[in-house]
Amino acid sequence: MTLKNLTKVAAFVSAACLSTAAIVPTAIAAGGSAPAVDQNFKVEASTTLFKNVNVFNGTDNKLYKGLNVLVEGTTITKISDDDITVNGDARIIDGQGKTLMPGLIDGHAHIMINNNFGNVESDMDLTDMSYRASIVAERFLMDGFTTVRDMGGPAFGLMRNINSGHIIGPKIFPSGTFISQTSGHGDFRDRGDAGFSPTSAHDASNFEHFGIGAVADGQAEVLKATRTNLRNGATQIKIMAGGGGSSKYDPIDTVQFSKEETCAIVETTKDWNTYVGAHVFNDRAMNRLMDCGVKSFEHGFFMNEETMKRISKEGVYVVPQMWGLSPDLAKNPLMPKDKLPLIKVLREKYGNYGKQLLANNVKVVFASDYVGTFADAERARRYEIWWRGEAFGDNFEVLKQMTSTAGELMALSGPRNPYAASGKLGVVEVGAAADLILVDGNPLKDLSVIGGNDKWFDADPEYKKIDTLHIVMKDGVIYRDELK
Repeated sequence: MTLKNLTKVAAFVSAACLSTAAIVPTAIAAGGSAPAVDQNFKVEASTTLFKNVNVFNGTDNKLYKGLNVLVEGTTITKISDDDITVNGDARIIDGQGKTLMPGLIDGHAHIMINNNFGNVESDMDLTDMSYRASIVAERFLMDGFTTVRDMGGPAFGLMRNINSGHIIGPKIFPSGTFISQTSGHGDFRDRGDAGFSPTSAHDASNFEHFGIGAVADGQAEVLKATRTNLRNGATQIKIMAGGGGSSKYDPIDTVQFSKEETCAIVETTKDWNTYVGAHVFNDRAMNRLMDCGVKSFEHGFFMNEETMKRISKEGVYVVPQMWGLSPDLAKNPLMPKDKLPLIKVLREKYGNYGKQLLANNVKVVFASDYVGTFADAERARRYEIWWRGEAFGDNFEVLKQMTSTAGELMALSGPRNPYAASGKLGVVEVGAAADLILVDGNPLKDLSVIGGNDKWFDADPEYKKIDTLHIVMKDGVIYRDELK
């Protein structure tokens, strides 16, 4: 593929758009039907026993049948095929042979960028975005996602209010503002805003005003942007290391940030005992990032096998939204007709990307790249679950990407992880966090039981609950109970 065609591919990897209504379920305490709340409205976990469940533990390609799982407080404390005795205050749930599995983890989303880019830039403020974010967060949790790594946006307040119990939502690992060079993937200024002189004053975009992105050049500026994010509570840092499809002035083949700038960001992040993830597509950029010690590659579609082998050797995680390589992109109403023939070119060149990653033992994490207005972003997330089964050819691999492998990536935040005390994420094992979902069916055979849908833009735009998802528990508290 030529650089010219590769640049055109940018349109295929940009995100989704439009709206729908909210639901407001009540969190159900582990001890009964009414939530027990403290003065901060936070639901308190107690004791729950799941009886007669088949367990997918997040790491093994099988269901362990007929188990009993005890949750005490925020933690899984016992798993046995023998009866488990509990006190009279415990809630006992007969799973009736349904599948108990780890809560799902989305490794790359933008909860605060919850409208199309034009509206965010010209017709919204943080009040609009924050209100909409509370809806997005609740629907993530109702779809079984108990953890979301937010890879760009001012999600700190949302995280605090979820953690305090004022808002219903998943655990959030926020990056804060994504850091971009001038003319990079995070430079959303209008053409006239930047001026023609490098030293002239210029207006910042709303993306900068809102804390979605920061335009920074040179070591001093990128270090200030990095340290500001860490000051605000970032669990990891996100940088823009290459071009993309949703910004104006950065062709997708470009490499962004010098090695000196990149290494400066990584070193100051290491000083805070956490890591850097990078938006990136091409080999040259990826190898520069690895030279500096970046630990996760977001998207990363256009890499060769040599780069994959180095990624595997160095233990870098790849976090792609695979719908960017889907033939169903042709159904995207925003896709220019003149670019539709390139979908075939893209498929021919990179259609085997998922299987190549597995063949080279690359660690892959699930990503919806949730961004834009509700309906399209939610439909994309459910489509992504189904499409990954096709792209990787292995439901077990997809489930690991949504559970145990994603949990490993979350753990890289080290002491910056606000949820470390709850235990490991993405697994069902003693000592792990009590983030669990109960589903009707076997996800190893059928990803639709966790919401996978083979329809995308032609799916119903109205948000509806997944009818095979019966219980969603986060930190020992049941937030959704549909068990009959």
